[in-house]
Amino acid sequence: MLIAFDCRIIRDKNPAGIARVVLEFLKNVLVYDRKNDYILIFDNIEMKELVMSHLKNVKKRHKIIILPYGLMSFSDILHLPKILRERKIDIYYVPYYITSPFHKGYKVIITIFDLIHFFYPRLKMSLGRKAFHFFSFMPRLVFKRADRIITISISTSRDLVKKFRISPKKVRLIYMGVAESFHMIDQKKSKRFIEDKYKIKKPYILYVGRNEPHKNIKAIVLAYRLLPKNIISEYNLVFVGKQEERYEESIKELIEKYNLSNNIIFTGYVEESDLSYIYSAASVFVFPSFYEGFGLPILEAMKCGVPVVSSNTSSLPEVGGDAVLYAEPYDVAKISDHIKNILENRELKNGMIKKGLDQVKKFTWFKAANNLLQCFKEFEK
Repeated sequence: MLIAFDCRIIRDKNPAGIARVVLEFLKNVLVYDRKNDYILIFDNIEMKELVMSHLKNVKKRHKIIILPYGLMSFSDILHLPKILRERKIDIYYVPYYITSPFHKGYKVIITIFDLIHFFYPRLKMSLGRKAFHFFSFMPRLVFKRADRIITISISTSRDLVKKFRISPKKVRLIYMGVAESFHMIDQKKSKRFIEDKYKIKKPYILYVGRNEPHKNIKAIVLAYRLLPKNIISEYNLVFVGKQEERYEESIKELIEKYNLSNNIIFTGYVEESDLSYIYSAASVFVFPSFYEGFGLPILEAMKCGVPVVSSNTSSLPEVGGDAVLYAEPYDVAKISDHIKNILENRELKNGMIKKGLDQVKKFTWFKAANNLLQCFKEFEK
């Protein structure tokens, strides 16, 4: 079969979040698929070159289409189906839910990583995207017309079926994996690396991700503030990841209000090659999000041997299993108690690390890629 794999969700030279996941999906599918042929779709040369650099060790050959328009444009909705028909593709795979519902002559498989914009409309978006999600006419039509919908957690599957009345028979669950680059690094080595490169000298409590409102990182600041004074003086709180300026001010105001500026460090975006060092040197990882389609940072932390405190919402208990300490996302006192208990109880911490290393084995890109290939196989003629 000829499969068109849409890569246009990758929009930044430093891929994060969904874009990083799509890169892993693409790389592993091309490695393990020895049968099908692929066309990769981009909307600019720069992103094409970026993706090709990640695929430099992949031997499977593939063709390229570069379009002069992106996802969620009128040209995309009206003209792309014609281009795909002319190429005589069998399957169009788009790792998002913004695509044309007007397709004929080929099968369409979409992946829904989360439905966050439907549940948190206060997230800052363009007027067009707000209308798209608020009225939801187009996504409903896309979901109805798609031949297969892939979700990455049972939680997201339930949300999809309930909110949009999608037949469960159309939905396939494919858990994501954790990149092989994530691994435990010796504590002395990782701490030396963090001190040399990021000038972080104290032990630290860690969060990795963006600062969007649904990530609930204000709760991390408040939980840190409730820790005993001796722990606050001994441990920094470190936020790793690209910080959106539009959400930054309210977080910094909270930090200043409680005089924690000298204790809290924002590293900004870091190279993926640094993340294993950053996780491995951390004393505890905290992830109190209100909503996640999956919660990949939890698995990354566990693979690097770090105990995890998480909220008990959406997909997070599904991913963390019994290896994580959970709390309601608004229960700042309980989040703080969990952090304190891990830092003060060596037996608890070691037990959580062991459980985490076992839990993360359930999630591999080998399984994810082969499950996606199985979805493709369902439409073999």
